[in-house]
Amino acid sequence: MNRIMTNMFFRLRRVASAVLIGTGTTAYAANGWTLPTPKTDTATAPLIPYPAKVVLKNETIRFSGFLPGETIPEGVEHAAWIRGELADVCSDLKIPRNHKSGACHIVFERKPSGTGALSKEAYTLAITDGHIKIGASEFGGFFNALQTLRQLVKAGGDGFALPQGRIEDAPAFEIRGVMLDVGRNHMPVAFVKDMVRRLARYKINLLHLHLTDDPGWRFQTRNSPQLTAEKSSWPTRQPGKFYTQEELKELVAFCAKLNVRVVPEIDMPGHSAAFTRAMGFGMQTPQGLAAMKEVVGEAAAVFPDPLFHIGSDEVRVHMKEFMPEMVARLRTLGKEVVCWHPGNIPDQDAVLMCWGDNEAGHSLSEVKNYRYIDCNGFYLDWMDSQSGVLQTFFQQPCEAPRGNGNALGGVLCVWTDGALSSERRILEQYPFYPVALTFAERLWRGAAEKRRDLMATFPQKGTAAWAALDEFENRLIWHRDHAFRREPFAYVKQSEIRWRLIGPFNHKGVNDTSFEPEKVIKDEYICDGRTLKWNESPAYGGAVWFRHLWAMFNMHRNQYRLDHWPTPMSEKLGKDSGTCYALTYVHSPIEQDVHLMFGLNGMWGHSGGYRSARAPEPGSWDFSGGNIWLNDKPVPAPHWKFKSLPWTDWGKGRIEVPLTGEGYFFRPPVKIHLRKGVNKILVRSVFGHWKGDEGERKWFFCAMPVQWDGCHFTEVTNLTYPYPVLNGMRQGATKSETHSQKPHE
Repeated sequence: MNRIMTNMFFRLRRVASAVLIGTGTTAYAANGWTLPTPKTDTATAPLIPYPAKVVLKNETIRFSGFLPGETIPEGVEHAAWIRGELADVCSDLKIPRNHKSGACHIVFERKPSGTGALSKEAYTLAITDGHIKIGASEFGGFFNALQTLRQLVKAGGDGFALPQGRIEDAPAFEIRGVMLDVGRNHMPVAFVKDMVRRLARYKINLLHLHLTDDPGWRFQTRNSPQLTAEKSSWPTRQPGKFYTQEELKELVAFCAKLNVRVVPEIDMPGHSAAFTRAMGFGMQTPQGLAAMKEVVGEAAAVFPDPLFHIGSDEVRVHMKEFMPEMVARLRTLGKEVVCWHPGNIPDQDAVLMCWGDNEAGHSLSEVKNYRYIDCNGFYLDWMDSQSGVLQTFFQQPCEAPRGNGNALGGVLCVWTDGALSSERRILEQYPFYPVALTFAERLWRGAAEKRRDLMATFPQKGTAAWAALDEFENRLIWHRDHAFRREPFAYVKQSEIRWRLIGPFNHKGVNDTSFEPEKVIKDEYICDGRTLKWNESPAYGGAVWFRHLWAMFNMHRNQYRLDHWPTPMSEKLGKDSGTCYALTYVHSPIEQDVHLMFGLNGMWGHSGGYRSARAPEPGSWDFSGGNIWLNDKPVPAPHWKFKSLPWTDWGKGRIEVPLTGEGYFFRPPVKIHLRKGVNKILVRSVFGHWKGDEGERKWFFCAMPVQWDGCHFTEVTNLTYPYPVLNGMRQGATKSETHSQKPHE
């Protein structure tokens, strides 16, 4: 492993002089792509997030350990925390602290304080022969520098190696957070700590705890202990599980040492059924108002952060004095009020946490005169792993290139509307770590533009956007293989996979109808008097959207947003039902058994990980009639261990039955056999409500040959993907029977 790490780290050193690796201000391409992207011909370190400016020399230092007794100047706040974090770096990488020959000396240098919140986390990191110098003005900068150092050190041979050079770095946004919905599903403190420890290494700096909701109340309230009694929770949602105030204080202290703020959310006056069950009266009553003033008084004493989230969305406020009095109460306690938008906004001084662009059409243009935090497109519960990374990478947080006095940053929200069988399911049935690392990259580095055109469409090879995502994929899978070897991390590099798409064929309400592409591949087909042709441009990626969720999200209200996140098929499909096909070829240099990661439309994730559609019938891949063939033979579907339950409302029925194997990225893949040479994969993907189910909104598939070790999906490294040729290719045709194809074009 160490040899592989070292080779990747020091690859492609072609220039003897200093090399500028990447800056946040460089123009990167003439074709309109301006996201800050490391230069792929010289990048040598798989850093996430990638620093703003990196200058590395064509020289390395080798060392046997770190000298003890590092120098921290007087006046540096939290010097003990800095030493503790350095000790964690040494423990993590097994770097000894000794005076042996070849030991490296670390010097901490206090820089003058800058202006603005972003300067508090800025740092410099200079590496010369025998010395590492870290400069910052505050603890956050020193902490961030140590995380970059952690990723730079490579073990190998008889010691350790570092590239000589200099890094100058600062975040684009002040707030880079993750929200955990512990109100709906309790998560033990130890689990939360482990998650925060990992996220802090990627410069995530805020933990937002959604502590109360309809299913349960998790904040110990000494004046109203009945709030955390078992009867206040849904019986399927860890009844009686909550956090004591001492546990939360200790969690806050733990997070502070990791440069992570903790912001509480006590949701009011909506999402408050647990309060009503426990107290016997609602929040929007005189008794409820008095009780909530006591609640926030206790919570304010536990959480020292100035931000305090009060929810406020998805509710009709009928007690007109409730919100003004609660806001006034919090401000007397020294808190700045945060509320959801759309929601009940008290005044111009509130901080808005924005979520409604994709679901409800509330754009950020509505809040530009407020201080705001962007959650649009950062709802993890709507994402699958392969396309979730894509949509997160191409976001522009706050729709601003960098943070400012109003644009504060973003929060990745992990809603858990559905019941979880254990807290570990957060890491398994959500694409948690792949998306969290992508989110960390984007929030730290910022983006010059928001690319809605690429959030559901993998960029075309040959464009700067494709090169940028391909480069990031390489860094992401490096961290999967080295930093998350024992943790779920469901992402596989997909930038070279390409498909031909065609459709929609009119299935006339019979979703599993077969059409001619299943018999013969040719340039065009006639269906109901219409000529259908394959798309001229390939669709890249293992995950392909025919029509994105947001296009049809509110179809039950007869509302459509067909061009909101366009796909390769958006113009052809409109809002119609139908059958589409996707065709790719896989070239294998040998005959081999691999696995297939495959899923259709998505039975998970309508919100928070519960089933949005019915379960497949036995022997089928999905309820909607989709299928997949390898070399013209159907790939057998797995045995589904879950039932096809109808929707029966919140708190009961299928939402309270935990997911098991519904999602392609959190169930074991199926085994497939690849013959030597070219292998054909054909996917039938169908949209259309039938057999009494109207829950489906997604039109999507993911199909990728992968390796599988029981925990991780990884790449089958010897495969290539020649672009499909047509011209009357019959079922079972081989490469020699069609046009000559190169493994790569």
